[in-house]
Amino acid sequence: MNKYAKLSGAAILASQCALTLAPTATADATLTLFEHDNVQYQADLSGPGPGPGDQFIFAGDVYDRPGGMFLGTMGGSATTLTGNEKSGQTAFNATLNLAGGQIVVQGVVDTAAVIVRGDRVPISIVGGTGIYQNASGTGTIQVPPEVPNQTDANLVLNLTG
Repeated sequence: MNKYAKLSGAAILASQCALTLAPTATADATLTLFEHDNVQYQADLSGPGPGPGDQFIFAGDVYDRPGGMFLGTMGGSATTLTGNEKSGQTAFNATLNLAGGQIVVQGVVDTAAVIVRGDRVPISIVGGTGIYQNASGTGTIQVPPEVPNQTDANLVLNLTG
């Protein structure tokens, strides 16, 4: 066996060991987060006025609580599936960029519950990267309707996996 074959074999074995030993968020954990939008954009894609196909795109900073410690950023979109900005269903997806990796969340939510009433609505944790590479679980999102332009969101993420 030549020296290149030996080195390749050693490199493959070392990379497999490194992947096996890489730190992950394997223990169940609950993250309580606060997000404040810095960017918001409405795309009226369904014709004049609110309706199915319209998109709301957002990006903002994530903290441990309002006015608290900066933890990262979040960006995503919400697409109207049925109804308008006050009723029907909305498909929501977002990626949280935190120290150590990303967490991806999504869900189909009741538009009136989120936008009009400010209820906590369920979302799913569908994956992640880095220390969150095996992330799954459930969570909630709540958007306070009294905040101008609804730029704030409260998230509770119950990580499993």
